Amino acid sequence: MELKLTRETLRFERFVGRSEEQVTIEGEATLPGSMRDAVTVLSVQAQAHLTGAQAGRGEAGVRGRVCFQVLYTQGDLTRVRALETSCDFMHTLPMADLSTGMRLVPAVYVQETEGSAGTGRMTLRALLLVTLEAFETAERELITDAQDGEAGNLLARRQTATSCMNETAGENKTLVREEFDLPAKLGVGDVLSATAAAGGCELSGGNGRVGVSGRIEVRVLHRSKEAGNALVTTVHEMPFEMSIDAQMNDGAQMQAVAEVTDVMADSIENEKSRTLRLEAEVRVRLVCCMQENIELLSDLYSLTGPVLEPVTETIDLHTCETHMDARESLRLQVTLPPDAPPIGTVLSAFAQPAVTAASPAGRRLDAEGIMQVTLIYLPLDSDIPYAVHTREPFSMTFPVEAQEGVSAQAYPIETMTGPATSDRAELRCVLGLHAVQHGVQRVQAVTDVVQKPEQKTEHGFVLVWPVEGESRWDTARRLRVREESLRPAGKNALLAFRR
Repeated sequence: MELKLTRETLRFERFVGRSEEQVTIEGEATLPGSMRDAVTVLSVQAQAHLTGAQAGRGEAGVRGRVCFQVLYTQGDLTRVRALETSCDFMHTLPMADLSTGMRLVPAVYVQETEGSAGTGRMTLRALLLVTLEAFETAERELITDAQDGEAGNLLARRQTATSCMNETAGENKTLVREEFDLPAKLGVGDVLSATAAAGGCELSGGNGRVGVSGRIEVRVLHRSKEAGNALVTTVHEMPFEMSIDAQMNDGAQMQAVAEVTDVMADSIENEKSRTLRLEAEVRVRLVCCMQENIELLSDLYSLTGPVLEPVTETIDLHTCETHMDARESLRLQVTLPPDAPPIGTVLSAFAQPAVTAASPAGRRLDAEGIMQVTLIYLPLDSDIPYAVHTREPFSMTFPVEAQEGVSAQAYPIETMTGPATSDRAELRCVLGLHAVQHGVQRVQAVTDVVQKPEQKTEHGFVLVWPVEGESRWDTARRLRVREESLRPAGKNALLAFRR
């Protein structure tokens, strides 16, 4: 048999693996005032941002920053104070098949926070979930076609595989400033803290520059003017626009991933209202996916002559990368522990979700996890704020269409307090969900074909019972007959005529 094999060197992106670890990051800040002042930590919130990731042999290093926002009392225990500080961190994640030069997709999420104070200093801790996915741009010499000199003697099965070559097409950041008038009826005083999230990105391109427009949603916590009143939270939306040097190629799928890396807020009181000044820095990264269909040989056999055995290699092709964002709300009932004083006035509440499981359900995504809840209130007949910290299980459904293997994490957008009794309070939490779906197609690619001597076989009619899980192609290949020559013979048996 004169076997002719068509070999091609194909370039594609291969999924290497995924790794995740929980990391505890500690920060420290010096407290103003006397070291002898009594200090009570009411709430610790944190946001984490990655600044870089680098692949090594068997491990990857990630760098980032954690920004802490603390509410506390010091000296005068009736007055709520605010403190902000940040710290850089580095962490190494092990990954057995990782090597230098691979493309990394890292992410970081805050799961829990806590703080303590003593001797004039405050110690802060944040539990982070660091995730990492690695991809390799590989080249393989694969067999895409096979032919022989005898017409009809060689039967081949082919497959179409989809490959997605991903790359960061460009990155840029911009500073957005806005002012908002706060009505006097809100009764707000100084700003205590501010957090922000970016989303809703739309792209427009042409001539080597891609325009990105979106919105930044800022949540600001204000001190109340009147002692004993609840802290006031206001939500503001700021549009942003920027351009990034990048080329939108025909057929390429491009997505923008936006992240707020810093936010500042301040307010100034005038005669009739209060003016809120906001400043946010947003960073946008363009992710470009070039998809290509690849025709590959998956199996072959001959009806006569030498026995052909393909040599195969299993390859996990990266087919797509999709970023999805959604938001939903839920209600939580927070019950006070037995030793907590009864609730008089709820001042504020914070929630920090940590998703432990995400399962697709049609066009929706079911998420389960643990919510760290902080409730700050004034006890009955007391003007000294008291804080309760609990962990509550939660389950939610988000309008996200995804497949198995999706990676999803939630983040808080807004937390509002509802009706409260002396021993419990109701919280309404608006959560955002960021999900990333990496499509992976596992293919058996043929790298070579080995010819073995022909074995003596009997000719004529053959009755065979296929083994469990064996396809008609596998049965025909084993008998060295055409697939269409197999005829049902009752009780799962097949009858074939072997010439």
